Amino acid sequence: MGKIADIRRSLPEAYWIVWLGTLVNRSGGFVGPLLTFYLTGERHLSIATAGVVVSLFGAGSVIAALVGGVMADRLGRRATMLTSMVGGGVLMATLGFQRDVVAIAVNTFALGFVGELYRPAVMAYVGDVVPPQDRLRAFGYLYWVINLSFAFAAVMGGLLSKWSYTALFVADAATMIGFAALIGARVRETRPPAAARGEAGAARTRLVDVLRDRTFMMFWLLSFGASFLIYQSAVPLSGHLASQGYDQSAYGGLLAVNGVLIVLLQPRLTLWGATHDRSRLLALSAFLIGGGIALHGPSSWIAIHVAAIAVWTIGEIIAAPLNATVVTSMASVDARGRYQGTLGMAWGLASMVGPLAGGAVLDHVGAAALWASCFVIGTVVALGFLATAAGRRARGA
Repeated sequence: MGKIADIRRSLPEAYWIVWLGTLVNRSGGFVGPLLTFYLTGERHLSIATAGVVVSLFGAGSVIAALVGGVMADRLGRRATMLTSMVGGGVLMATLGFQRDVVAIAVNTFALGFVGELYRPAVMAYVGDVVPPQDRLRAFGYLYWVINLSFAFAAVMGGLLSKWSYTALFVADAATMIGFAALIGARVRETRPPAAARGEAGAARTRLVDVLRDRTFMMFWLLSFGASFLIYQSAVPLSGHLASQGYDQSAYGGLLAVNGVLIVLLQPRLTLWGATHDRSRLLALSAFLIGGGIALHGPSSWIAIHVAAIAVWTIGEIIAAPLNATVVTSMASVDARGRYQGTLGMAWGLASMVGPLAGGAVLDHVGAAALWASCFVIGTVVALGFLATAAGRRARGA
């Protein structure tokens, strides 16, 4: 208990409020993992139609990354989080009562958009309230609780869905409203005042300025490459395992290794990473992700697949809090939301493009080419992080 108290005292109280809200919200994230099962089983949609509906949620979240970043900088972190959680809670509840396929599709897109607006606002908020030397730990603990909550929600959602899918949607909505209530009661606005953003009349950072920031956009491209590799663990890996004779239970069991390792290793690896050069860590994470994903190719032994997941999970653990920390150090105080939102778009696009591209290579070229290309991409991304380190160091300073 003493160690937990020390960790709690090491970061500002304002940070822990949003950390707790994230725990509440994500622990009730029952619908996401089970949305396809709900659409095909309860609403009797075809796999193809369900896939389109689920992709609409992803499309909404990609747009939300940019819009949410702008809102966080213009309207404020608190206002954006409140809008997202209240609006998302209402849309989550209504989705559970929709019956028409068009209404379900529109509602799902709206939920993906409104319900995900809060993400860049949370990241900007953490950058506002946590001192620079503590941000890596803060983002690491946030990433850790997200994964812990996801594992809990997946298990509890599966149990709850056997009783009532309607209850699943209502419970998920209730946790979003719960986060909103916590924000309303305990979170103050942290967007820097006008004086902190420059002299009166000075030009403010626009979204187009973020997209013209060459140092950041090179980092964005490299982060997209690493994210693209991680999403080969979705459709491509499941198809590869099926070709080796494994069923969906084996695939689910293997992915559980990822979640367990994140929960067990994230705090320790984050503390370890705080004492090392960030660019070298980024390069190491990309190499581990590419090498780990490639390791799925050589053998059908389950032990090799477990080892592969362990390798790329360690790379993922290193990268996730580090990316947010680096972007916070690069962004001006008036544009933290925009920068974090643009980075979030890289993950969203990777989640859409990665499985499609990997699946196409697996189908038309073969497994050997897919896994070998992952190793090459990981190596190129790692070298890219090292080659562009000087620019990021200058910006961070």
